Amino acid sequence: MELILERELAHQQKAVDTLVSAFEGVGITKPLLAYENPTFDNKDLRLIHNIMEIQNNIRGDYRGRRDEGEYLNLDVKMETGTGKTYVYTQTIYEMHKQYGFNKFIIAVPSLAIKAGTKQFISDSYVKHHFSDACGYNCDIELGLLESAKQRKKGFLAMPSPIRDFVTGSCQNANKIYVLLVNMHLLTNGNMLTRSDYDYLVEGFYRPFDALKATKSIVIIDEPHRFARDQKAYKAIAEELQPQMIIRFGATFPEVSEGRGRNKVTYKDLNNLVYELSACDSFNQNLIKGVAKEHFEPLSQKEEKVKLTTVVSKTSATFHFKKRDVDTKTFTLSSGDSLSIIDPVFEGITISAIGKNFIELTNGQVKFMGEEFNTDIYSSSYQEQMVKLAIQRHFETERQNFSGRQFKIKTLVLFFIDDIASYRESDDGKMPYLKEMFERLLLERLNSLIGELPDSENEYREYLKASAANISACHAGYFSQDNNDSDEAIAQEVDEILHNKKGLISLYNEDGTYNTRRFLFSKWTLKEGWDNPNVFTIAKLRSSGSENSKLQEVGRGLRLPVDENGNRISNEEFKLNYIVDFTEADFAQKLVDEINGELPITLVLNTDDLDKVAKARDVDPDDLFTELLLKKYINRNYEIRSENRDAFFAEYPEFTSGVNSNKVTDNNKNKSQQIKIRKAVYPELKELWETINQKYYLFYESDLEYEITQALHDILRKNDVFGNITVYSQRDEMTTDGKKMCLQEVSGVSYSLKKPLAYHEFIKRINSQTSIPITVIHDAMCKLAAEKTVLPEHINDYSAANIIRSFTDWRIQETQTRFRYARSTQPVNGTALTYKDGSPREMIKQGTIGTMFVEGTPSEKYLYDKIAFDSPLEKDNILMTGTGIDEVVVYGKIPKSSISIPTIVGENYSPDFMYVVKKSDGTKELNIVVETKLVENKSTLRGIENAKIKCAEAFFKQLTIDGYMVSFHTQLSNKKVKQIIEEVINT
Repeated sequence: MELILERELAHQQKAVDTLVSAFEGVGITKPLLAYENPTFDNKDLRLIHNIMEIQNNIRGDYRGRRDEGEYLNLDVKMETGTGKTYVYTQTIYEMHKQYGFNKFIIAVPSLAIKAGTKQFISDSYVKHHFSDACGYNCDIELGLLESAKQRKKGFLAMPSPIRDFVTGSCQNANKIYVLLVNMHLLTNGNMLTRSDYDYLVEGFYRPFDALKATKSIVIIDEPHRFARDQKAYKAIAEELQPQMIIRFGATFPEVSEGRGRNKVTYKDLNNLVYELSACDSFNQNLIKGVAKEHFEPLSQKEEKVKLTTVVSKTSATFHFKKRDVDTKTFTLSSGDSLSIIDPVFEGITISAIGKNFIELTNGQVKFMGEEFNTDIYSSSYQEQMVKLAIQRHFETERQNFSGRQFKIKTLVLFFIDDIASYRESDDGKMPYLKEMFERLLLERLNSLIGELPDSENEYREYLKASAANISACHAGYFSQDNNDSDEAIAQEVDEILHNKKGLISLYNEDGTYNTRRFLFSKWTLKEGWDNPNVFTIAKLRSSGSENSKLQEVGRGLRLPVDENGNRISNEEFKLNYIVDFTEADFAQKLVDEINGELPITLVLNTDDLDKVAKARDVDPDDLFTELLLKKYINRNYEIRSENRDAFFAEYPEFTSGVNSNKVTDNNKNKSQQIKIRKAVYPELKELWETINQKYYLFYESDLEYEITQALHDILRKNDVFGNITVYSQRDEMTTDGKKMCLQEVSGVSYSLKKPLAYHEFIKRINSQTSIPITVIHDAMCKLAAEKTVLPEHINDYSAANIIRSFTDWRIQETQTRFRYARSTQPVNGTALTYKDGSPREMIKQGTIGTMFVEGTPSEKYLYDKIAFDSPLEKDNILMTGTGIDEVVVYGKIPKSSISIPTIVGENYSPDFMYVVKKSDGTKELNIVVETKLVENKSTLRGIENAKIKCAEAFFKQLTIDGYMVSFHTQLSNKKVKQIIEEVINT
């Protein structure tokens, strides 16, 4: 298969045209010597004028020019995946065609980028594209500068790529000489600096001097790796002394000046002539979108342990990770308890340590690099990530294979920590990750083969070929492979690194199916490696969380090519990006990074002004005048930086980037503090202290036998024992044409085997039902005598089923067979008061509501801010303060602050409390309200209904005990004013 390049793509052609236009009308001097480039004066006024004209289309804070010695610096900023290599290759051709330049040096930061650049420029399909489709009547002669091999006896010759580059004649109009060099060769060793070569090259013994004499143009790829204060950049500027440096990159270095409060950090951009931002790239569908997905943790504690290193038979090192908390490291030896890491591991110790694994006293084996939840009995979290990646792959592959006219070979990348988990060791022991992957892949293949209809018979045959040879479906590349002599590994590496066309072909040269599409690496495949047909990346490794998120997804952003080599640009594609729960905010960070590139000081364009004016039904001129008078903009339509926040708050339609209303984080709001109004609390004091009085719940004595029988019946139900299910959360990046946003879409669910120790199983049922352990054990023994219960079904899921079924029984059978009795214990500190009964200063916002309403609430309200959990609660807070004169004081009851025991085994706390008086002021009434966002009581779940019945009984008992409280349930079709009026008129 030959790849087919598209010519004159707008975003690429504009970059080339802009670069070349900088030299329009500039004096170009023909070379005096055959090996020299034509020359120009970088102080030429026409050149400076051209650059200034070009920069009129560049955002204000990215404009500017600094003198950098005797060379000209031009910058091109293009996002990963949009074709930088193509652009600078075409620029080379165009600069030669229009101005005669034919000596170019390309500097890259790594061997991977070097290999990718060489492959692109040298490939026959690229040469044909530029000569035939683009009409350039010349060829690039590429020289690849590589590390010197061990010197043999005899003469020391200057490296041939340097000799050929320097001696190539600029008078040969059909040749362009390009030298490709990586950073390491510019800064290390003496290949370019030594002067003891036995042969001259154009009169030079020293390579750097020979290269300098060519007056070359240097192209720097990935400029963030070539900061100006680094040795590599200094070698280019001081040793090569080119006429011009053109930097192409998605990311540029940052420069800081000053100290302390005077410190300023900015992008190191110099003569930026073209910018294609990440936001524009996504908005214009020039690259794939991104759909991040992670599994929610099996434990709500959101913790997991990773076995990072093993010293054979000696010690093992673990990382203990929590979301949003620094990772802790523990080193344990054989015989040590895992409870050192977390108390949940009490009773589990390391029984043995092998070469790359440990054995635990509960029989489990954990391999180096493996992650597991703090619930040690859970299935591997990593296994579920692999399973999810396989599922997402086949969803995409099936569409790419059967759902279009021309098929797309679909690839997956797995990034892992431990090479030993994938590569077989010398002792022949099967790596656990490879073994797990092949097992899960075969299971999925067999399942899918059986599901396909006859209309997808060709795809079925492709899957059958995959299942027949699982090992052929995947391959790995790791840095150590470069020194591996194994022939099979060498073939894998060559296919991944160098044979892009082969990797994305559906067929091998002999006509058989090419099923290799799952690739494993240790983050080695980064800048410089790309394959347009990567549709899924599963990040099974831990990464530096401060890495650029765009760099991380960059390996999969390019638009795909079909089986004929055509780039598909008229569809919207998504990259599936799978992470663990510690990076649940990955998508948000990616959106923030993309939108963070948007300019701080913006210029309004007339199109946007017209759109907003139309939406607001005003004249555009009047809107402009309004913005000008409010000092939001100046006469040049530029947004005033000092009023920027106020401007976007009042006119959100102009927002560029992520709209704050589109992406919210309720967890952050929960930590805010809200003030308790001490002036109004005394009116609530008696009611508050009364409903906080501790009460006990008592059942009728004859229920004991019925409980035993009920448990007996529950255990014998067919659907009680089973396995647990886990769910993933999937977030897709979307755009409204201006800014990037997030949209949550449906994830997946998997059934897991998650057994519990028998004693733990019984304890969990006991703790949530209060059924005595002896009663539960006796019931389980009787069950075992009647039928077999699989050990794997003694798990969380089964325990939850038993607890739920017993709760349902208890709700049904005990609703009228219980009573409340007041405790003699005094009321101590509460959510609103200190131990002495005085009101607290503040309360956490999350305890009274997760959402805010701007503004100040009524003076009758207990708090100084309005926080709520539902629209019904918001209406209650706003309407009560302004439309019900009889209310003396009211407030939201903090969550879980009133512990009313209930028959469902959970405590209960209502939502609102009111103190009201009749219109003549003769009678004070106390009202407690529970809000339910449903239309009628029949919609309430059994548990909720039972809790409300318990609350009714509880407040009835308060009245019997001498303190009258009226309890009401408010449904969505009833306003709180109606409830208060009904109580007043009773």
